[in-house]
Amino acid sequence: MLILLSGCSGAGKNTVIDNLLERNKNLFYLKSCTSRAKEQRDIEKSPYIHLSKEEFEEKIKNNELFEYEEIHGNYYGILNSTIKDAIESNKNYIKDIGVLGQKNMVQRLDHKVKILSIFLDVPKQELINRLKLRGEKNIEKRMERFDFESAHRPNFNLIIQNDNLDKTLQIIENLMNND
Repeated sequence: MLILLSGCSGAGKNTVIDNLLERNKNLFYLKSCTSRAKEQRDIEKSPYIHLSKEEFEEKIKNNELFEYEEIHGNYYGILNSTIKDAIESNKNYIKDIGVLGQKNMVQRLDHKVKILSIFLDVPKQELINRLKLRGEKNIEKRMERFDFESAHRPNFNLIIQNDNLDKTLQIIENLMNND
């Protein structure tokens, strides 16, 4: 199974993923590539393969990426080889992904692997509060995509109001266990 988790900046994607990975030893993170600079959390264990913008663009040119998207001035994408390995391994994977990446992944992989796509929904003001709490310097830039991303909610299998972490985790774990 491939779990695709999306939502606006501050919706709690990384928190949900970190908790699910800690609680479910049969769930693995599907690594992707990015051209963004490393953040503090990337020092211990990075969910990304960090590439320069030029390296990323070279992979685009060489058709090495299964999907990619530019978000907030940085590229994010998944290598073809990563997708191939995940499908062949027959393991459960989880991935945070942009709304366009989710749509592309579902269209291209739906017949090859079971996909559960989840949109974490949080009211706009709550997102702003969360971004302030985590010290986000450019909240306006993050919120520019709010309406765009929210408009893609109907493309997902499930929309979870992420206002209670334990409840969100339980909903996703129940879906994983019913597979």
